[in-house]
Amino acid sequence: MVVALAVAVACVLTLATMGRATIFLVVAMLLCYALWVRRTEWPPVDTVLGVYALAVLVQCAHLVEEYLSGFYREFPAAFGVSPWSEKRFLTFNLVWLTIFVFAGVGLSRGRRAAYLVALFLAIGGGIGNGLGHLALSARVGGYFPGAYTGVLALLVGSILAYRLMRAANVSRPP
Repeated sequence: MVVALAVAVACVLTLATMGRATIFLVVAMLLCYALWVRRTEWPPVDTVLGVYALAVLVQCAHLVEEYLSGFYREFPAAFGVSPWSEKRFLTFNLVWLTIFVFAGVGLSRGRRAAYLVALFLAIGGGIGNGLGHLALSARVGGYFPGAYTGVLALLVGSILAYRLMRAANVSRPP
């Protein structure tokens, strides 16, 4: 119940602070929650923690690329809304990066809720983010802010999603 409330609050706050341009993140959060709530067992932490840490580092690099290339101005315009301010964009992303770091600690301690955050990082922050950047680049016929590290996010997010979703009783080969 607490996790469902946290997901609902995250969805509402995301839409309230960032607007409809973040609708795909909200959909990803809800999808991840639906996957997480139906699963009782998760793979051992040692099979996901390394790639999870890499995914967080890629998100840090991605934030830098997006900020320096003006993503916060270009992306909202693709949805017909006003650009985000630098402060709003950075605050939103730094809050998520903080959540990702704390979830990494939770993963290392075997906390079930941390697997939900890891799943969101994989699907929303990795796969969806990367595919979105590829689609936006195709739409403009060239580079769209964040596209370079978006491809890395797609790759690492796919690996993390695979590791998270494979059978819980599968352990790493010796």
